[in-house]
Amino acid sequence: MLRTLKSLFRKKQNANRFSSEEQYQPKSSSNPNFLTEPCKITRLLKDIESTAPLCTITLDGSSEEFSSSILDIKTGENKIILDELLPEYGNNLLHHKRSLKLSTYCNGIHLAFKLEKIQFGSSNGLTYYKARFPERIYYPQRRKAPRLEIITIKIPFTGIASKNNTSLGGHVFDLSRTGIGINLPDNRSRIQRGDRIKKCSIVVEGYRVDFDLTVRFVKKGGSSRTQTTFGGYFENLSTKSQNKLSYFITALEREEIRKQKA
Repeated sequence: MLRTLKSLFRKKQNANRFSSEEQYQPKSSSNPNFLTEPCKITRLLKDIESTAPLCTITLDGSSEEFSSSILDIKTGENKIILDELLPEYGNNLLHHKRSLKLSTYCNGIHLAFKLEKIQFGSSNGLTYYKARFPERIYYPQRRKAPRLEIITIKIPFTGIASKNNTSLGGHVFDLSRTGIGINLPDNRSRIQRGDRIKKCSIVVEGYRVDFDLTVRFVKKGGSSRTQTTFGGYFENLSTKSQNKLSYFITALEREEIRKQKA
């Protein structure tokens, strides 16, 4: 059984959570699309880590997008810890580049930043990356993420944990063309990073999407003490299902744009 890297990096400390967008407002004299104040960058990075979104990674010289997630934010060292990249060959590219651009959503807002002079490590055969906090984060103060619509829609999720053959039931909280995030009411199946979830299923616009999932992150907490969030990237997803998901997400993105223009 693969142990979660989160437990290896996380320190036992209390951290203040900032859910209000006012915590991130830039100084009036600075570019309103960027955060540059170290304290606000730290707060935002902690919020990204706590909400466990899937992140998109791009590398200089490559047009392909890779996926990863933030494993830990080490505020005492001003260091960010990233999971290995998927597809796996992206890790070889990163070893040569030593820099990347990360983009994701937090509080329904698209954000992006660059990481330089990346260091590499491994634990239990799993690769991770460490880099200093970015000097600035692109974080325009308006909502763009279709993820808010996903929360409203409450898409049910079912699957089976391979290690103990137990059934899982929850709801989607994060959905992209490459991966998914799930809220579970509890973690009775003791899901850990690296576990395989088989026979997964969600329904979008009346169409059932079937897939398998290898867990990339697991976090406890949320609306209740027992609630658990986990997520990963689609596996064994048919071409038809890929097209259905892409169409569904595109429709959400267009609806959000329409609302912003209204």
